[in-house]
Amino acid sequence: MQARGGGQAWALAGVQFFFTIGWTVYVVYLPGLLQLAGIAATWLPWLLIADQLIFAVMDIMLGAFADRVGAAYRRLARLLLVLSSLSALAFLLLPFWGAGSPDILLALLAVWVISAAVVRGPTLVLLAKRAKAAQQGALVVAYLAGIALASAFAPFIGVWLKGSDPRLPFALSGIVLLAAVLILLRTIDTPAVPDVAETPPPLSFARYLPRLLLLALAAFGFQLHVFINSAPLYVAQASRESLPWLMPVVWVGFFMALPMVEPLARRAGLWPVVAGGLLLLALASLATGVVEGLFLLVLLQLLVGVAWAAAFAGLMELAAQAGMRGREGLFMGCFLAVTALATLARIGVSSGLAPGGVSGWSAAFMLMAGVLAVIHALRERASPSMVEPRNGG
Repeated sequence: MQARGGGQAWALAGVQFFFTIGWTVYVVYLPGLLQLAGIAATWLPWLLIADQLIFAVMDIMLGAFADRVGAAYRRLARLLLVLSSLSALAFLLLPFWGAGSPDILLALLAVWVISAAVVRGPTLVLLAKRAKAAQQGALVVAYLAGIALASAFAPFIGVWLKGSDPRLPFALSGIVLLAAVLILLRTIDTPAVPDVAETPPPLSFARYLPRLLLLALAAFGFQLHVFINSAPLYVAQASRESLPWLMPVVWVGFFMALPMVEPLARRAGLWPVVAGGLLLLALASLATGVVEGLFLLVLLQLLVGVAWAAAFAGLMELAAQAGMRGREGLFMGCFLAVTALATLARIGVSSGLAPGGVSGWSAAFMLMAGVLAVIHALRERASPSMVEPRNGG
């Protein structure tokens, strides 16, 4: 049982790794595809925003569908396989057919984004619905580890692929992602029905909603810090040519800290870990703007990654546990939808479609989220009955 669970975790991490790599390839080549199809470059940010909006809608819809099918997990597995195959096909065709016509390109983009959404949330939900409460943290760590590794490689991918023929990376990305999904589905061989008595009914959505607001503040602040503020901070201390080596630092810290989140949460509880991570995140982000010297800046960026690992992994596990049993899909779908909306807002800021001055408020957004998390942690300590159950925690 443990070996199979380990295989599932590795497969889940692989799916998220190759999905994130595929998204990076897509973003690198999208401007060139738009140019070949005769679409003005001014449409680029709007298409990326539309992608995130589609992800948000599909995350919620597919999550709700996963809850409706309930224990009939094989129906969800079949849907995963069909949509993943469609996504791989659309991704494979993008550089071949998309360059000839704006209509064909936009249609392929829509097919790819809609079908690729099935890889984001349902792969985790499929496993979470069949796992015990004590296994939720390991699934969250595997899911985020795949994303972190791919995000660390992303700057290098942009450099490696610059000026190359897009057909090979598109084909490889689509095929490898499909293979990873197939491996994940093969590890789910027999239904593992958890003990329903081990968890109480799910939280009401009204009690879950404030956590989404907290996540929105934290995720938007983190997006501003990493994708808008970090590059100028590095350039002020080092050459622009060194950016591909410096930009992954946050994700290295994030990846290194992930294995420590679950043991720490067992000792202190999830909410204290989340609150501490968010407060540390805000302070480290604020310090990066005033520190002198590249060495100290790199250390602070590593600390940003460590703090975000504690905060984000903790919030994600809280979402998974709050939905057990019966609302894992809806709660996790809403969680991922909020992250997509945070990315959407960041794209708007970086593209000049939203007030650019908001980027300087990244630490403030994180601090507000941290204060809300502290308040929630104190309320739960005062009212133990409100605390979500967790084995050993």
